[in-house]
Amino acid sequence: MLTQTQKEVLRLLIEIFNSNNIDFQASGGLAAIAYGAKRPLYDIDIEIYKKDVETVRELLEPYIVEDWNNDVESSEDSFKLWIMTLSINSVSVDINQVEESYVRSQTGEWIHQPETMNIELRIVGGIEIPVQARADLIAYKHIVGRDTDRIDIEQMVEADSITA
Repeated sequence: MLTQTQKEVLRLLIEIFNSNNIDFQASGGLAAIAYGAKRPLYDIDIEIYKKDVETVRELLEPYIVEDWNNDVESSEDSFKLWIMTLSINSVSVDINQVEESYVRSQTGEWIHQPETMNIELRIVGGIEIPVQARADLIAYKHIVGRDTDRIDIEQMVEADSITA
């Protein structure tokens, strides 16, 4: 579930990306919520293409908390990707490039993620947004397998059975 501030930040990001012709998709918890997960949103995860990285960095420079990097900080980290972290009105936003992204499986193996976006338009908090395709999101959450991921999958499947 999104707070009013998260909705405002999401609207701002959509406006910036659309007005600058930047392809993007929401992923992570926001995408899970779009498919029926019923949890609070911790942060906004957005994926973009490598060709747009510098433009996005320039457009969002005032909000940068951690600039573009691909550092893996510890053996517990689940992601190896190019990412930038923002704070907009105290809302944390992670923007990563789709290409060159890996997630660590539960067995410790690095799994290369798709390098193209597979988007579905969904309504989240009254806002239409392109989100990572449901099948891709579930596949990713199965690989990572954190408690939150397992709960998201259960709730997404449950939401499907209710609407079917």
